[in-house]
Amino acid sequence: MPVLMLIEVPGMTTDAYDRTNEMAGAERDIPEGLISHVAAVEGDTLIAADVWESEEAINRFFEERLGAALAANGVDAQPRFFPIHNHIANGSGTEANVLIIWEAEGFTPEGYDDLTSKMEAHGGDGSSHPSVSHIAAVSDDGMVFVDVWGSPEEIQRFLEEQIVPAAGGATPPGQPRFAQVHNTLAGKQTQAA
Repeated sequence: MPVLMLIEVPGMTTDAYDRTNEMAGAERDIPEGLISHVAAVEGDTLIAADVWESEEAINRFFEERLGAALAANGVDAQPRFFPIHNHIANGSGTEANVLIIWEAEGFTPEGYDDLTSKMEAHGGDGSSHPSVSHIAAVSDDGMVFVDVWGSPEEIQRFLEEQIVPAAGGATPPGQPRFAQVHNTLAGKQTQAA
């Protein structure tokens, strides 16, 4: 089952990320099972949001390459894993500038399905979704949404034009967080698509 892996590392610089990424060889040799990777910066925190084919695939990459690279750069990362409910890997957005993370406590997959059934962007294969990518994952107490967009203004426009009307004037619970995208990486299967 595909999973979202979310890692937040306070104090990790983009230079340390780049060194870690180079040592792990993630861009030279795309890890087996990786679907997508986004690294972004929120204040002094580096955030990595990955989609993997399974938790076993990320564990294998960690054991074979990533764990040693993180340790060599003094990074103690505590990933969180979430089963993916919906994933739009290729929306119509073209610029990967902003990562949005929205943890919606109490929001259910059924509520998500009802909401998105009323939204034009979620019709068909999702390629008309205005984001670059969209992930809806299930947490212990609700859902986590992780999207890549061109700008905060694009997100706001989507919220006003599609989400709020589909929700009868309401917004999903929780507050979105925004991070500046530093790097993206597509898995082998995503590259071939």
